[in-house]
Amino acid sequence: MSVWGGPGGDGCVSFRREKGEPMGGPSGGNGGRGGHVILKCQEGINTLAGARERVHVKGGKGENGKGKSLDGSRGRDITVSVPLGTVVRDFDGNVAGELTTEGQQMVVSLGGRGGRGNKSFKTNRNKAPKLSEKGGEGTQRWIFLELKLVGDVGVVGMPNAGKSTLLKQVTNANPKTADYPFTTISPNLGVVDLEDGKGLVLVDIPGLIEGASEGKGMGVTFLRHVQRNKVLLHVVDGNAEDPVGNFKKINRELENYDEELGKKKQVVCVNKCDLFPDGGNEIIEQIKEAAGHTRVLKISALRRENVKELMYRLKQFADAQPDVVLEESASPKVRFDVDNLTADSDDFKISSDPSYPGQWRVEGMYIEEVARMTNWDYPEAVERFSRVLEATGVAGVLEDRGAQEGDLIMIDRFDFDFAPSKTNPYIPIELLEQDAEILAREKMRNEKELAWGRGESRGVGEEKEGAGQEGEEGAFVMYYNLDDEDDAGSDDEDWEEDDEEMKAMLGDWSAFDDGKGDFVAQEGDNVSIL
Repeated sequence: MSVWGGPGGDGCVSFRREKGEPMGGPSGGNGGRGGHVILKCQEGINTLAGARERVHVKGGKGENGKGKSLDGSRGRDITVSVPLGTVVRDFDGNVAGELTTEGQQMVVSLGGRGGRGNKSFKTNRNKAPKLSEKGGEGTQRWIFLELKLVGDVGVVGMPNAGKSTLLKQVTNANPKTADYPFTTISPNLGVVDLEDGKGLVLVDIPGLIEGASEGKGMGVTFLRHVQRNKVLLHVVDGNAEDPVGNFKKINRELENYDEELGKKKQVVCVNKCDLFPDGGNEIIEQIKEAAGHTRVLKISALRRENVKELMYRLKQFADAQPDVVLEESASPKVRFDVDNLTADSDDFKISSDPSYPGQWRVEGMYIEEVARMTNWDYPEAVERFSRVLEATGVAGVLEDRGAQEGDLIMIDRFDFDFAPSKTNPYIPIELLEQDAEILAREKMRNEKELAWGRGESRGVGEEKEGAGQEGEEGAFVMYYNLDDEDDAGSDDEDWEEDDEEMKAMLGDWSAFDDGKGDFVAQEGDNVSIL
């Protein structure tokens, strides 16, 4: 079964704008958590047929955050009902746990964490953050469910001993029966209706062979079902070449598989005794001696001889035994209900392939989740991701390992250029290209604009105090003042003289032209040339 937690909702970037509060601060809500996938133990279910029909199960998506500090609602949890005795394993076969009691639940796939809105990033230093997180992805995995059938009596025996025929005669089950070994290839569950109104649950375990506990035949697949029964009904084929030897072999396999299983109490029935002239009395005595008890009865499942008496005796014997306590597997090897973001932020691995110099792969549950949830559309989010890489030590380790400026850094599905000397060294390439286009357009626009500044009136060519001196970085500022007699729109001689004077100083007066041949400066205005 493929289980997938629902994705979390995205955080929202919003600012409160109300009457009397034109700058009300950030109000972007958080996204809701995605829905979990949960297994729930429920009485009345005897098989995993319902779970087998649901190959892919996915939790609901969390709602996105909204403005006015409204958080998104969490996604809907998806619950799959399973019977008592269900064992849950991961893709590698490691046991995660068992569901053994009514109402018990197990989270097998977590929903993604909801992304935080900008209200969650407000600090004393940044009171108006313009960034948010994307919703986290839910956990996706394949799990395997297996059922340890729970019954009053487990029916065991060699192949073709007559177990299925007996079950068919006394219960409402309809197992396949035929005159060849391994007719039954899956466990069968049947209920015996007795006159007292109380039922007896029988579990037919497919035929076992010598070496079943070591994986031979189909035995190791079904031996686990025997553990859940109060008593065992051992069916012996009285018409076999060595009935006593077969009886001993099955008991030996039960003990090899589980020492406690070998000690479980048994009732033995010798089947097909109608084929012997003496009724199989000699075999009965040999079986009693091998078993060490007298709970041995001869029957004929095909002709229903002594079958009813056997069921009543089984019922009395099973009622006298203590109830089976379903215990969870000790120390589960894996846990599914663990959020990725609880991982240690310092737990990461950096690898490189000598065949591809200049490429570095960074792996780690925490850092990969942060990268997936970063909303790259906001420059502040990019800056925050850069700080996370610095704080977790990833950037430092890359430099120590020999990463050079311009190397390719890969984190999950994101690629970055390594630039430790830059403010934001981990900006995706596509964003850098967008920024380059924006800067190019701004540069072209600035080259065509004339900056008109305000300040103290000065003469033409006079330096402003505090301006950068020779050899120092920064802009060199000079202020110019039009003569009081000049008019920006006139063509008098004074204007022409000023025109010529500035041309001589600056080289090309046309650089200050607005493109129309006229100036819009007013008399007495100060001119700042940066």
